Amino acid sequence: MSLRLVFSWFADSGAWPEHPGAGAAVVDSAVVGPMRLLDHVETMLGLGAPAVAGVKRIAIYRRKLEACGERFWSESFKKDSWSTARELLNWRDQLVEAGWRPDMLVSAKRLVDLAAAETAGPDLPSGLADRLRAAIAALGDKPKLPLASVELIDARADLPAGWRLLLDALEACGASVTARASTDGDHGSTDLARLLTPFESKGAASELAGDGSICLLTADTELVAAEAVAAWLAADKDGNEGLVFVMGKDSALLDHALRRVGLPQFGASAPSPHRALLQVLPLAFAPAWNPPDPKSLLDFLLLPLSPLPRWVANTLASRVAQTPGVGGPLWQETFAEIAKKFAEKAPEDSETKRAATIANWRAFVEPERHDPILGMPRAAARAVAGRVAAWATARFGATDDGLFLALATAASDLGAAIEATEAETFDRLLIERMIEQVIGAGVSDPTALAEAAPWRTVAHPGAIWAPTNTIIWWHFADNGEIAQRVIWDSDEREALKQAGVPVDDPSPALRRISSAWERPVRHARKKLILVRPSVAGGEEVKSHPLWHALVAGRPKLEKQIGERAETLLSEPKPQLAGRILTRQMVEPGALPERRAEWSAPADSIEPREFESASSLSSLLGCPLQWTLSYASSLESGVRQSLAGGDALFGTLAHKMAETLFEPGAPPDPDETMTRARALLEKLLPQMAATLLLPGAARDLADARKAIPEALAELARFLRANKLSVVAMEKEFKDAGTLDAKTGIRGWIDLLAKEESGGEVVIDLKWQRTDKYRRKEIADGVAIQLAVYARHVGDAKAYVPTGYFMLRQKRFVTGAPGFNGSVVAVDGETPRETWKKMEKSWHGVMTEMAGGAVRAAFDQEGVEQEKFSDPVLMTPPKCKYCDFATLCGRQS
Repeated sequence: MSLRLVFSWFADSGAWPEHPGAGAAVVDSAVVGPMRLLDHVETMLGLGAPAVAGVKRIAIYRRKLEACGERFWSESFKKDSWSTARELLNWRDQLVEAGWRPDMLVSAKRLVDLAAAETAGPDLPSGLADRLRAAIAALGDKPKLPLASVELIDARADLPAGWRLLLDALEACGASVTARASTDGDHGSTDLARLLTPFESKGAASELAGDGSICLLTADTELVAAEAVAAWLAADKDGNEGLVFVMGKDSALLDHALRRVGLPQFGASAPSPHRALLQVLPLAFAPAWNPPDPKSLLDFLLLPLSPLPRWVANTLASRVAQTPGVGGPLWQETFAEIAKKFAEKAPEDSETKRAATIANWRAFVEPERHDPILGMPRAAARAVAGRVAAWATARFGATDDGLFLALATAASDLGAAIEATEAETFDRLLIERMIEQVIGAGVSDPTALAEAAPWRTVAHPGAIWAPTNTIIWWHFADNGEIAQRVIWDSDEREALKQAGVPVDDPSPALRRISSAWERPVRHARKKLILVRPSVAGGEEVKSHPLWHALVAGRPKLEKQIGERAETLLSEPKPQLAGRILTRQMVEPGALPERRAEWSAPADSIEPREFESASSLSSLLGCPLQWTLSYASSLESGVRQSLAGGDALFGTLAHKMAETLFEPGAPPDPDETMTRARALLEKLLPQMAATLLLPGAARDLADARKAIPEALAELARFLRANKLSVVAMEKEFKDAGTLDAKTGIRGWIDLLAKEESGGEVVIDLKWQRTDKYRRKEIADGVAIQLAVYARHVGDAKAYVPTGYFMLRQKRFVTGAPGFNGSVVAVDGETPRETWKKMEKSWHGVMTEMAGGAVRAAFDQEGVEQEKFSDPVLMTPPKCKYCDFATLCGRQS
């Protein structure tokens, strides 16, 4: 049985018709593109070998270029060796495809240098061009082939040189190679203006019939365009048989619109390197560079699927958000908590097995770090790729999910390329270039599944090679498809031609592409609908080059055949391309109104066992905020809560103070400054690594100057007032403070003692201004100081309290008798503030026990002295609230 093939350059991803037979299927014929044609020929000749990943070929070619010494590419190679090798390998493959060999006597310098690379270094694994030349060489012996004919859709002269030579060789072996006979009638004209002749009115040249047989459907957005196309398909479901779609873009939005009208989905998902799972590979390398990048680490931990269990990833993500860095005491404490919880979750595992599992988790997030310029050793780079490959392979075995297989393959290919490169070290740029290569092709969305439908789809307009009734070109827009740029100058092309290497100029490729673009117009027998949104994927869409060519011959074309999707979808029974679209008016729903009071079942919101100064500030300013945040445990995403600015400076300063101010006499200010500078450098990668990243130089300089100076001033203040340190981060916990069910707990930043033995509470703050803290004390709403004063000392005496404002380097207090850098504020005492707070707490809890939860946004921004509420103690701080869209303050 001899095979009969139809060959189209654009048919490797599917074609229409799907086969050249007359029935539902054939056994001796096929429609093929270049890859499938070569597969058939290799099978007939007994050729073929396992495919070698492109990234490995580039890695080996990089070694070949490196082995050549000074060449025309040397300067580019020094700056970016991987990109240079990738580009030159592409040049080399184009030459090989056209018949070039390194032993050809071609004197042009670039060709001489490439010939030197071909014979230098290790052997290069075969690529597509090498396979093509091997097939042509084997056909030179004129074997008898089970191939009767190859029918060409594209003009033979427009095919690349190497593929023309393959066809010549097949012809020499007895296969018939012919151009497909035209069945297009007037459609076959080379005059683009005449492409639309079949759509003209009878006897009215250049006047389109206006019967909807050809239509340009435009829309402001891809979403509206999808709604219109889905409505058109739903208007005559029986009339969709034999319809062919050209998918100029993936079908995600179109599938969504089809589901809404009960039609099957296309499931045409474009391959993308940005699938979340594929990001495991680049993000697994990110922690291996200095300085550590907390943002990249958070991205890794917050991936929907990662090598760490979700609970482990979330635990670490919370730690990184609070103290952006790795290592250090807090990081070690977090892993100790994870180990303890893991023992509870997997008691059946041995301690050794659990320890090995935790070590593997730590290897992902806490690998040895390397200088990004000097690079990491080959073994370290291979280890990272190997960890990802092992995890992805195991998950693929457990889930049979193709995305895991794609990741495992990419990681394995990367590991093979790292080994093949044989470099001693890999700098960050090289690793990133290699990763881009292995995941660059991307994968399709595995959840996008095609459903049985009366229509067929092709990925490229050139894949339509015979007439059909109706064609819809989805996303009829410029997708950047162009011929390859000119690499060789005229002298080089002439030298290659003299050597028998027919390197093409761009003309054949341009003709091949432009001819392919015309096929939907040539082959649509009844209807042709061209769909072009103005914006897709957030970017402006440009008209397809074919449209420009058509309009050049018919300037009024858009006016004659154009339809606006927005106009159609606003009418009750619009007409589009010969169909009446059924539309149903939907009454718009009312937006939620602002609500100053929310309801809950009586007694459903109970007092908590313990409150803190922070939670009380929330409760007594806006009960809804407290309910959502504390009672309901709602919080903003970890990625959005990454510490920065004043919060990050404050976290660093608190941790440093905890280390520098030990119980006893305060340290010498100058010594504090010196020790603080050294300690800061140690803590930066552990707690504030974001300050070490590019672009943070100014903040880093501020931190190095301001934090040590602030801590030195704190030491100076303590000495000036003869205060000794009792404890840093002193925890207190009282179970019966507010009522029998609710107590208060918290941590005092610095508990000091006077010479007389009396205690002093100092709360450390790093804020841009001390204005608000001074105002709190003056207005009698310094809840934090009132809570601390109430809970220090055995006798529950209200001890002196105040804020040490680190950035301003001064102590803000309402208590008398302090010396040095002090701002004395005249206001209520902590005892008086506490009494107001108790009353307010009881009033709010009584309201909520009855089911009323108030959102106090109506008093946002009111000055404390003008604030009036029978229960609440302070105006709400809506500006800093995460729930503004829930309560209705912000729509």
